[in-house]
Amino acid sequence: MICELCGKETPRTRPAAIEGSVLSVCGECAKFGSEVAGPIGVRRPGNPVVAQRLERRQQRMSERDIYAAPGVDELAEDFGERIRRARESRGWKQSELGAKVNERESVIAKLESQTMVPTDAMVPKLEKTLGIRLREKVESVAVKKQTGRPPVTLGDLIRMDEE
Repeated sequence: MICELCGKETPRTRPAAIEGSVLSVCGECAKFGSEVAGPIGVRRPGNPVVAQRLERRQQRMSERDIYAAPGVDELAEDFGERIRRARESRGWKQSELGAKVNERESVIAKLESQTMVPTDAMVPKLEKTLGIRLREKVESVAVKKQTGRPPVTLGDLIRMDEE
């Protein structure tokens, strides 16, 4: 057998915990760790964080049909108007709303005039503070090819030139 620490060929190895890892080591290398009772092949349950990450990775890597998926949330086209109406209905100035969502007055003005699009972190703060929805469910639409006249091919162009 081969010692997993020094690589020396030995007739017998023993399991030892060295620096947090269980290795099959020779008698000389066993002094660098503490001997472990029981077989090495027994595995303890894995780290739950690693299991969660592997599961999320598997979900990301799986194929999805974008046309079969339900609608996704997208920012409403009139988000600036919604923000302005909700702010005015509460009687707040732009500076007051900015203070409540921890943004500058100029940012609120740009959002209301739609010269700026809110960040993903800003949208939930605005929705919660103003009690409105800035995102809407949008269904994906499959585009059908136009039926009727077939497309023009190179052969059709040659025939037209000859005529």
